[in-house]
Order: sequence, then structure tokens, then C-alpha cells
Amino acid sequence: MRRLAFSILCLFGCLPVLADPAFPPGGTPLNDGSPLKSWVDPAVGISSPVEEGVQQLKITKADEAKPFLAQISSSIPLSDLAPGDFVLAIIKARSTAGAPGKIEAKIQLAEAPYTSAADSIAFEPGTAWQEYPITFRITQPVGKGGASLALLCAAKTQAIEIASVRTQKYPAGTDTSEFPRIRRTYAGREPDASWRKVALDRIEKQRKADLSLTILASDGKPLANTKIHLKLRRHEFGFGSAVTAELLTADTEDGRRYREIVDRYFSRVVFENDLKDFGWEANASGKAEHLKRLDQAMTWLEQRHISIRGHYLMQVATPSNLAQVTDPDAIRKHFIDTATERLAFANKRVCEWDVINHPVAWSGADLLSQRPGLAKLDREIYHLAEKHSDLPFYVNEDKIFGPGHEPEGTFAYIQQLKQDGFRVDGLGNQAHVDDSYLPSPEQVFAVTERFATLVPHQVITEFDIVTMNDDELAADYTRDLLIACFSHPAYTGFLWWGFWEGRHWKPGAASYRKDWTATTRGKVIEQWLGHEWTTNLTLVTDDVGKVSWRGFPGVYEFVKLDSGSTVSFSVTKLNPTLELKIGNGDMVE
Repeated sequence: MRRLAFSILCLFGCLPVLADPAFPPGGTPLNDGSPLKSWVDPAVGISSPVEEGVQQLKITKADEAKPFLAQISSSIPLSDLAPGDFVLAIIKARSTAGAPGKIEAKIQLAEAPYTSAADSIAFEPGTAWQEYPITFRITQPVGKGGASLALLCAAKTQAIEIASVRTQKYPAGTDTSEFPRIRRTYAGREPDASWRKVALDRIEKQRKADLSLTILASDGKPLANTKIHLKLRRHEFGFGSAVTAELLTADTEDGRRYREIVDRYFSRVVFENDLKDFGWEANASGKAEHLKRLDQAMTWLEQRHISIRGHYLMQVATPSNLAQVTDPDAIRKHFIDTATERLAFANKRVCEWDVINHPVAWSGADLLSQRPGLAKLDREIYHLAEKHSDLPFYVNEDKIFGPGHEPEGTFAYIQQLKQDGFRVDGLGNQAHVDDSYLPSPEQVFAVTERFATLVPHQVITEFDIVTMNDDELAADYTRDLLIACFSHPAYTGFLWWGFWEGRHWKPGAASYRKDWTATTRGKVIEQWLGHEWTTNLTLVTDDVGKVSWRGFPGVYEFVKLDSGSTVSFSVTKLNPTLELKIGNGDMVE
């Protein structure tokens, strides 16, 4: 691995304060001196050069869902881009509207369809000229001359000026930990933050319970005065991750390591794509093999008492597999047929369903609003779900903790569903975040309390965090969001959207690298799910074969130390006591 020593030059408080950053050695220039280009949809604002080489955008009518409607771009003509490459961009920018601006930086194809070649990264330029360093990790290949760096500005009413964009490419394997970057943080991160102490105390009081187990031999006599070891194997609370049926069943070393992580740390999973609508069509290629593999994966999970979320029955933002379908009847039939089959296939093997996914989304509920005859399709699918299942039903949306349109839109959507007579048991909060906006724990609590007035349960369903090359920030925020949510009684689960770099939609946000070593944020999983929030005790039964302890509810194993026999049992918050019989090391209750 190449390591480049370079001092970190920036600190994010209310605004970043930067010295002029320079490129570390080892990079290849991507710019050829071509001038910046600007484009603005007249509906959102105007663009104009203000002095030589400087481009200005004035946004008069912001469109948060379509930031690309106003942009300044810089070509990348001097090299191709390959997955794993890094691109360091240094952008000289300022806001001239008297307040910090908002820019989304994106490396993309220079021409339609403008596909992203890396995760977008947002930053907030201040009112003085400043150079902002941003590191991109390339995820999609682009041929020489085929890429550009676009600065999307239409999400906020503002005036932005860009003086220059400089870019260099670094090869895969480069250690970018000391590249220049914008240092960011969030309120409540301090090691002695008072909210964290209160939250941890609340976890001790509310998440633990007084539990007891009475053990009888197969002849009904108490297993008295016997030393046993108790270990929590599976939390009742749904800690977990998105998984794939392919890796849960793969006869490979990666498959084995993948299953090992799932079995060691998680009590609940969600299939990333296996229960979505695509691939369930009657004529879908490889469908029989897919369902066989999915059944095997679900069986493996069931044998280990790992519950499964159903995700999803319908996505209201048009999913990519239906983007080119124009026949409303075909779309309706697709969702009704596949939802019916998926509900029957999963049945009680899932513990809850995201009935509706992305009802508000990044560009609105376009499947309903822009396809004639489909305005009530989400209601049809909801009726179908209620007819076939009594499991808890969730509405799943992203950016619920943010300042945008999603929180209000999602609240209104759920409110209207309930007014229309539908049963909504919970909110699925996807919680994909990046360091351009990290809601404080106090903001998390405030949003949670508001939605708790509307639905009885909430779940973090798809958490990940993208930072500008700051894994320490990612780890701290992961820890604090985990603590905050586990401490609040509204939450019944917290799931990551993948954990292994080898199968992650944002590889830089993975908890485990391809070689299965834990990243800094991955060590948060190991610390809190593997050590802090566990119950591991050696006890002696009393005269009637009973042991009592205070611990986390869930699935336990006890080992009878004189024989080594192991028995699994479950105690819950609602049913904290259990009497069971054992025989030949197996439960025979």
C-alpha cells in the first residue's frame, strides 16, 4: 500500500477554516486548463461569468430533489478512471449570499446518462474564497476523456462562485488517510457529552430486564445446586444488517467469513434485494434457482434464531427495473403479482414488512404522480398486504433526520395512510448519512419523539455513513447513533445497509474490508454488539433449579459445566421467566 504523508489542513466547526491545500506526491493531473462550464435551468436561476475564469450561479427557486438543475462542471480529459482509483479535487469556491452555500460534488459521465463514477460528496462553501479538498473513490470505470466533475447547486437558494477546479488521480491502494480534507464533526461528539451518559443509563434501565430460568431434568426433578454458564446469543432487539442470499449460501471462504460475522453479531437481517419485486416475474431468468437459494438462506437464519425483515413490497419512487415501462396496467400487474407471491413465499418467515419504500424519495412519488392510472397503486398494494398478512407493516424512507422535504413528506404520507384506514405499525428510517449533515443525538431524539406520536415503532433500516476520508468520524457517529437509538424505547431495531466491502453499495462505508479486517467503524460493531451489550454469566441453580439475573432479553445458551451439554432458550421483555426440561443435552420442554 502506498502511504502519502500530508498534514490535515482543515477543521469543521460552523464553517471550515482552510489553509491553501496542495496535492500530495504521486498523483496524475486530470485537468488540461479548459475553462469551467455552467448551466442553469431558467426555472431555478441564472448563471454568469463575473470575472475572468470565475463562474457564478444564482439560485432563486431551489429544487432540493434536483440539485443538477444548476451546475458548474470541469472536464477530466487527461486520463481514464478505474474502480479503486482515487481522485483528489481542490475546488476554489465561495458563497456571496451572506451565508454558507451548499454544493454537491459529483464525478460522472460527461454526457448522458451522466452516470455517477463515485459517491457524491456535499460541502458548504463559506463567504470568503477558500479551496476545498475532496477525495473521491472511483466505483465505476470511465474511459479517457469521458468524465467530468460536476458541482450541483440547485438544492438551496443561494449565490455561488467557483474560481477553479483542480484534480489529480491516485492509483488504487494509495493510503489517503493524510490527504487534505475538510474536517467535520457534529454536536454531541465530545467524549464526556452529557446526552451519552443519560442514554447509556437509560439502556441499562430500559433494555435490560430481570430474567430467570428454572431447569428441570427429564424426570421433572429440579436441576438443583448445579453450576451453569449463561451467554446471550441473540438480542431480542433487532441489531443487524442487509445481507444477500448468495453469500449466505456460498460454498466459498468469503461465504464462510460472511456467515461468521452474521452469526456472531446480528439478531436480525434484511435481504438487500432478494425480496424486492424484480426477479419475481413469472418469466424471470434464473427464478427457480434464486428461490431455492433464498429458501436455503432463510433456513440457515431460522436455525440460528436470526429474524428477517421483509423489504419491500412496493417502491413509490420508480425503481430502475420499471423505468422504461410505460404501460400502467403492466406496472400494476407486476406489483400485484410479485407482491402476492412474495407475501406467500415469506409468510411468517419474516417478522415485519416494509410495505412501501421511498414514498417521498429524492424526486417525489413519481410512480404514482407521473404514470396515468397509478395514483392509488400504493393503496392497492397496502390492501393486498393487509389481506394476506397480519405482520407489522412499515413505511420506509430516507433522510428522516435531515432538514429537507423527506421528514415532512413522510409524516404527511403516513398520517394520510392512517386517515384512509390503513394500519401503519412503524417507520423505517433508512438513515443513509454523510458528513455534509450529521444530525446531532438531540436532533435524533427530537425527530424520533415526533414520529412516536404517529406510529408505535421505529427501526433504523439501512444505516451507513460516508465521510471525506475520515473513518474516525464515521466510527464516532456510528457509535453515537447506535447508542441514541438503542436508548429510545420507540426503536425495535438498528440495521446497517451491508457490512463487507466485497458486497456493499458504497464500499468506502463498509465495516469490514475485503480481507475481512475490521475498519475503525467496524470495530464499533465488535465493541458494542460483541462486548458492551452482552450478557455472559456463570451461576449456580438454587434448590428448585432456578437462576436469576439481570441482562438483555433474547436467545440464550446455557452450558451445564459438569457435562458440557448446551441448551438454547429464549426469554423476552414480555416473558422474562422460563421453565424448561432438559434431557441428553437437548431441550425437551
